[in-house]
Amino acid sequence: MTDTSRDVPKKLYRSRTDRFLAGVCGGLGEYFNVDSNLIRLLFVVLAFMGGAGVILYLAALIIVPENPHQAATARRKSNQTMFWALLLIALGVLLLLRQFGFFYSFHLHQFPWSVIWAIFLIGIGLFLIFSQPKKTADTTAETDTETEQEDSGVKIYRSREDRMLAGVCGGIARYFHVDASLVRLAWVLVSVASIGLGVLVYILLIFVFPEEPGEQTA
Repeated sequence: MTDTSRDVPKKLYRSRTDRFLAGVCGGLGEYFNVDSNLIRLLFVVLAFMGGAGVILYLAALIIVPENPHQAATARRKSNQTMFWALLLIALGVLLLLRQFGFFYSFHLHQFPWSVIWAIFLIGIGLFLIFSQPKKTADTTAETDTETEQEDSGVKIYRSREDRMLAGVCGGIARYFHVDASLVRLAWVLVSVASIGLGVLVYILLIFVFPEEPGEQTA
């Protein structure tokens, strides 16, 4: 009997109980089991880097659903106090670094994103080549091998069920056994940081990854 529990990745939701705005950071904190205030500080730092944190947060409002298993509760005052204390410290550190010219010379878009995406595409191409099933004389064994490979998640498909555009992020999430919202948020971040190059890569992967076999669900 197949254990289906391990096939269902942990879901990412926006928190109803740990929130300052829309529960994005609270939900990420619950997903990764870390203090949500650390996630909020990370968004603040990203906001100083060309506004990437603001764009990513707004994208999360669209991509990540609100947790249906939680009842909305009042904010915890102690949690707010700790957050504002950490935020003031972080802003002070950022302002000091800015005075020393750190944020004048450092931006996410200055990373060699074209090189990173090129390596990523080469890796995908090599993966597709070496993931092909080996041909054997026994067609029955070949069919069984292909079935086992599909069941074990060797191939990456564009998802039919978990999709917002063409199912690329849903397919990658299924392969790595993570929530698709995390893949989508990461894609948004690197696309913004690489000035839209991630969008071109996404369009290319629509043609590279085949669609998941099976009938389209309603």
